[in-house]
Amino acid sequence: MARALSPPAEFRARGCPHDRGASRQAWGRRPRGRPPEPEREEGYLGDVLGPLIDDRDEIKSAIKTTDDPAERAALEDRSAALKWILVACFGYQGHANAKFGRIECHETINAYAREILLDAKTALEDGGWRVLHGIVDSIWVTPAADVDVEDRRPLEEITAEVSREAQIELEYEAAFDWVAFCLLRDSDAGALTKYFGRRSGEVLPSNPAEDQGEAVKLRGIECRQHDTPLFVACVQRGFIATFDRTHDVDAVLGVLERWLTKLAAGDIPVEQLEVQQRVSKDVEQSSQETLTVCALRRMKRQGTPLAPGQQVEYVVVDADGRGTERVRLAREHVDDYDAEWYREQCISAAVSVLSPGGCSEADIKSHLAESETPPIQAY
Repeated sequence: MARALSPPAEFRARGCPHDRGASRQAWGRRPRGRPPEPEREEGYLGDVLGPLIDDRDEIKSAIKTTDDPAERAALEDRSAALKWILVACFGYQGHANAKFGRIECHETINAYAREILLDAKTALEDGGWRVLHGIVDSIWVTPAADVDVEDRRPLEEITAEVSREAQIELEYEAAFDWVAFCLLRDSDAGALTKYFGRRSGEVLPSNPAEDQGEAVKLRGIECRQHDTPLFVACVQRGFIATFDRTHDVDAVLGVLERWLTKLAAGDIPVEQLEVQQRVSKDVEQSSQETLTVCALRRMKRQGTPLAPGQQVEYVVVDADGRGTERVRLAREHVDDYDAEWYREQCISAAVSVLSPGGCSEADIKSHLAESETPPIQAY
């Protein structure tokens, strides 16, 4: 599983280049392969987004200084709202039918981001740090094994230099006891946005299968996805808590075995097995008969069709069946479920947790076929 690296740390970039004219180049030089460009007049994008970025920086600074939980919650909500406005504005620049977007602008923003990330990586490696991972607005580092402590530059110095040159603040987010970067399905390559890690100094709640608080950072894995059944999400959080406690793959597999036994026995409440999916288009526009499409057809047959943007909730009762009988709506009486389908979802959740350590789906299924009794560490 994920090796217990010398405590990794994550740094995140605040905001993006927005010097109102966007004429200065990141780190004082143009993106690789691009010729020098003449000075340009200010565009509307910097005028519109610049103040939002400045406001969000002020809000994030206020979050660090306030001791009032209610005020902190309100500030975090405001920060999140501005974040998603900015994310949407960035994506709109690359939208094919955008009235005010321009693909060259979208590509240029990406060019700046790549250049800053590459230069930050170089600065950190030159300072005696090993870069574990980096994407868009964050970079993970750990002490380089071949660099003596006295020869390693303090992170504060390097990040201050990065911030000054890039004109974006690179802020320290947290140190981690360990972090695991998940693999792509059917590949040894790492998935860019799927990882989980244990923050140093944070206390894990008493029931980590339900809530892991600030102790564990999760991104992209099943328990962070809105369409994952509650049962599967809790099982996966249990995997992570068990690994954090034992650092033992067999103990994690023992947890999986225990839950699969209960699942097969029909001991899981159907309320915990509901799948929630947001409708993206009219059901008649769907070309494939997925489980969600079956649920939408069932809703329509009962006289309550859903429009795009609404949410459907259902339980899988026979994934290999035909038509709308494959599922039952959450509002219907459900007295049974497809244990094999939910078993596969639990195994998939286990793959996400164990694949960074070289434990594949085939390995997990082979273990389940050979073993019947979970080890004592699983309890």
